Amino acid sequence: MAAPNPGLLAAMLKANRLNGVMRWKVNFTESGFKGETNLAGWNGLWLDTSDVKSLQDFVDFVANQTDNPHLIGRNLVDLVEIIFPAGDSLGSFCIAWSGWQDLTKATPQDAQDIADSLDFACQGITAVVVVCDSAGSFPGISELSQG
Repeated sequence: MAAPNPGLLAAMLKANRLNGVMRWKVNFTESGFKGETNLAGWNGLWLDTSDVKSLQDFVDFVANQTDNPHLIGRNLVDLVEIIFPAGDSLGSFCIAWSGWQDLTKATPQDAQDIADSLDFACQGITAVVVVCDSAGSFPGISELSQG
């Protein structure tokens, strides 16, 4: 189990060294991740999508997790627009995406479509999605080293 160096994510966020969707082979806990984003002064969202096996499952799960039940049954574009609203109201924003392995196994194209949509949404704003956990591979996204 690879744990992140304490303070490393916070330092990278503060320095604005991260943008888009990145794969980082470390195991965060939700509280550890929230501590890092708080230390950096960023907004953080923890997503553990274990047992999510399709794009619609992902949309519905995140809709529930972010208290947006009106998005259940909607599409990925609608979800991404709510997670990453236009304008400066969002501030600096980091998502830790854990438990993605079931999705990449069941429907690799759905996983890639989600990663691509999240990456596109991060462009032009101060936002990053860290695809974390030491196990598994998520093809098609950049790897981030430990430091």
